[in-house]
Amino acid sequence: MPYCHECNSRYFSSYSHLQQHLDNSDAHRPGGYDWECEICDNSFKTEQARRQHYINGSHDYCSDCDRLFQNHNNLTQHMRSRAHQGTNITCPWCKTSYVTASGLTIHLESGNCSSGLDRHKINRQVQQLDRNNVITKPMITYPGYENSQTIATSRSWNGRAYECPLSCNREFNTLHGLNNHLKSPFHEQNIYRCPGRGCGREYKVLSGLVQHVESESCGVMRFSAVQHNARIGAQGMIGRMIQGM
Repeated sequence: MPYCHECNSRYFSSYSHLQQHLDNSDAHRPGGYDWECEICDNSFKTEQARRQHYINGSHDYCSDCDRLFQNHNNLTQHMRSRAHQGTNITCPWCKTSYVTASGLTIHLESGNCSSGLDRHKINRQVQQLDRNNVITKPMITYPGYENSQTIATSRSWNGRAYECPLSCNREFNTLHGLNNHLKSPFHEQNIYRCPGRGCGREYKVLSGLVQHVESESCGVMRFSAVQHNARIGAQGMIGRMIQGM
């Protein structure tokens, strides 16, 4: 009967079982430590021991997903993703669900919602709510400015690409691509600003400001608070940011 000399003559029912024992037993591995930490130089006898090291150590590790991350910011983004947050922020008009408040805001700004909202209408509504310009900048606009639109034609072709007629001079392979660029907020003024003390970050669209607040880099509002207020309603979320809560 097959047996292992190094394990006190342990017997096995077949040679295949003996080979399985030799392949998998910690006692027969060089040094007995085959499970190396992917971050530091530590090694462990079992996978479970290494996992416990990840949990107890200083590594950026998600125990629920058994995933390591290169830095704490990546781990934070993962913890705020669909995998852990779910899609529990619902558009009050079309009932589409989103993971974050910024996701809902991007949806409303896109103009694809049944509410009929787009970023221009949202900007006007926020400016009306923010009478003291806490999160918006005082803007000087001309009558009809918001309804104006720059449309590129075939005359934008410069011999090698379609060139933006505005200040950026970016080039596009197709006229459609150029017109999508002109419809974007790329050339618009920065309307929004972070209300955090000493921050001063500015954004062209509300979703940019919401993403910034969600990052908690300025301490204006906790990520969880942004999501909670968004579930109550977009106006409530904006109102909280204006109040600096």
